[in-house]
Amino acid sequence: MLQIDQAALKARNTLLAMFILLCILDTTLVIAARDRWAIGRILLTIVVMYFVLQGHKWAKWVMMSLCSFLAVILVTMVILLSGKLSLFLSIGSLIMAVLSIIILIYIVTNRDLNSYFAWKRQNS
Repeated sequence: MLQIDQAALKARNTLLAMFILLCILDTTLVIAARDRWAIGRILLTIVVMYFVLQGHKWAKWVMMSLCSFLAVILVTMVILLSGKLSLFLSIGSLIMAVLSIIILIYIVTNRDLNSYFAWKRQNS
């Protein structure tokens, strides 16, 4: 497979757009919560996504783990700290959890995206 088809590129661009949205939302929540330690998590996620887009299988598994862990932690945090969190942080955290689950499902189920990953591995 020397050339990548348009559907695979569209799938990659969709994943990238969702990831950028996740990073923007995450950064906004980190700034609102004044949680400077979370910046490291954001940077780690960006680095892992870079390797995901390069087609590395290990990075795909790490990203899926991060998305799963993030969704569980955010929902748990909102439930346990509901009285202590502002409405903005609660809603933002739930939106971020849903977006993480959507990204996870997209990575696992989208055949065009998997075709893109296979093409990247083959041409690396």
